Amino acid sequence: MNTQLTWRLAQPADVAAINALTARSIRALHSGSYSDAVIDEAVRHAYGVDWQLVRDGTYFVAEIDGALAGAGGWSYRQTIAGAHGPDSPAAPLLDPLRDAARVRAFYVDPAYVRRGVGRLLLQLSEGAARAAGFAEAELTSTLPAVPFYAAFGYRPVRTFEMPMPSGAMLHLELMTKPLAIAPQAPA
Repeated sequence: MNTQLTWRLAQPADVAAINALTARSIRALHSGSYSDAVIDEAVRHAYGVDWQLVRDGTYFVAEIDGALAGAGGWSYRQTIAGAHGPDSPAAPLLDPLRDAARVRAFYVDPAYVRRGVGRLLLQLSEGAARAAGFAEAELTSTLPAVPFYAAFGYRPVRTFEMPMPSGAMLHLELMTKPLAIAPQAPA
């Protein structure tokens, strides 16, 4: 079967489909790493589309033969994790000379894992952050995604817990990676 992996910037009309994909991804790919109760609560309260990424034009969707296969992006804002609604205020800007770009909100449909979707989204995000002048990227990874990010050069910095409304904790890993900046030609 010949499949074509393509990408484009996410649009507001994509949000409902991405949120549905997010729930499928988290429930399938996080099973065994977190309890079902934590997964359900995280899907309701922590995961989903951050509207600011869509508004900023830094959130990508990947499609295989026209079907939504994944979504992910990056940010030049201080928020490092969590979904934000369409009316949430914009977070303060990062300084590319001193701050790391934030790689954010990566979800792959379980039907399309290990088909290059995550790799494509990560390459797009890192390339755009690099083009914006960032020399480093950081992200918060769920436990099952740590090996994926490590395979692309991200190194663990520290573990931390994101509290859920019930008091349960979602265990995450802060990871970082230098982004090689291409040398500029002399003027």
